[in-house]
Amino acid sequence: MTKFYVLLMHTLTLKKLPPDQACTYAHWLFSQPAENPPLHDHTFFELFWVTEGVGRHIINGEDRRLETGDLVLIRPQDVHGFTSLAGLPALRFVNVAFHSALWAALKRRHPSLRGRWFDEPAHRSREHRLDAMRLERLRHLAADLDAGQRDHLSTEAFVSSLVALLDRFTRQHEQGGPPGWLAEARRRMQEPRNLAGGTRAFARLAGCSPEHLSREVKRRYQLTPTDIVNEARLTHAATRLASTNLPILEIMAECGFENLGHFYKLFQARHGTTPRRYRRKAELVGGHTTHLTPEHFR
Repeated sequence: MTKFYVLLMHTLTLKKLPPDQACTYAHWLFSQPAENPPLHDHTFFELFWVTEGVGRHIINGEDRRLETGDLVLIRPQDVHGFTSLAGLPALRFVNVAFHSALWAALKRRHPSLRGRWFDEPAHRSREHRLDAMRLERLRHLAADLDAGQRDHLSTEAFVSSLVALLDRFTRQHEQGGPPGWLAEARRRMQEPRNLAGGTRAFARLAGCSPEHLSREVKRRYQLTPTDIVNEARLTHAATRLASTNLPILEIMAECGFENLGHFYKLFQARHGTTPRRYRRKAELVGGHTTHLTPEHFR
């Protein structure tokens, strides 16, 4: 029997989970806006990341906008809820909830975690924006949970890998990197609406000439603008193959590729398999998606 998100989070305590499961894992879809979405709190830790669409996250009395790539860490006693936004793509996200004891055990073994990540008292400090590459990396980190392996070891491995991913991301920013205008242009290049524009869109987003962009990209990343555009396109293609049933030709066009053979060649070089086989593998480990509407909460 399907359990809807808010009902699940209102009633679930992790003591009720089967002994061989240390966490819950689910895909959720909010497709119809609710002016006053129901709120809930809980006794365990939770996290979610937006895989597609736009929505609202109401947490501790504050209204926060959600977009693709947003990762949010939730503490016990946080009061929150979700809804999509009218006229914008439906909100899709993945949710993981796990025992509070697991986080306490990780901190005992790794004191550097104390006061960070799930320990941050302010909810804004627990909001993170992942680019398309890190979002895809996160999907791979969660593959075992998605496939049903929700024992203590698999859950701990996922949470440990998640905070390591966030730690590397933070360190890169602290140690300095490319200029802000270039980093922002690269991030925006990963937005689906910019993919078809190719290197011209990249230069427009960077606000400079293609020649200057080429020099800076080579100096800062040891890549070409075409490399970065294709990286964004192929990451998006992998996400769409894994999360939708759209025809491969349609996904190829959506990403800005015009030649099927060229698309297959680049995809295989990056992901180690063909688009068709990549989709089949994702289907083998993929979970179900729950569609939520305001009627489910009445």
